[in-house]
Amino acid sequence: MASVEEVCDHITLIDKSHDILSGRVADIRRSHGDNLFDVTWRGDAAALENAVRGRCELLDRTDDGSAYRTARIRIDRNDGVRGVLAALNEAVEIRSFSEVIPSMNDIFIRAVNGSL
Repeated sequence: MASVEEVCDHITLIDKSHDILSGRVADIRRSHGDNLFDVTWRGDAAALENAVRGRCELLDRTDDGSAYRTARIRIDRNDGVRGVLAALNEAVEIRSFSEVIPSMNDIFIRAVNGSL
């Protein structure tokens, strides 16, 4: 599937002779995202937690001892990313903020398992 992402613009995923997913690779990947974002930040962990409370779900937070830490958050599709980012920016120093886009392999597995 990694080769598919590199080589193909459009794909059709077939499982047991059934077309389960068709379209542009970029559109498929983006449309099957879970609204997950990775944040690299520096500052107080409690301030980060307070900033996201009630705005989104804090799924994971890591602290490897370096100056910057990472967190993964899920933002409800009805809430705006801008509001969450603004709250985070007020609470901690943001180094990066990026959407987690699923791979075609992850999408294929979910499609075949019926969990799309």
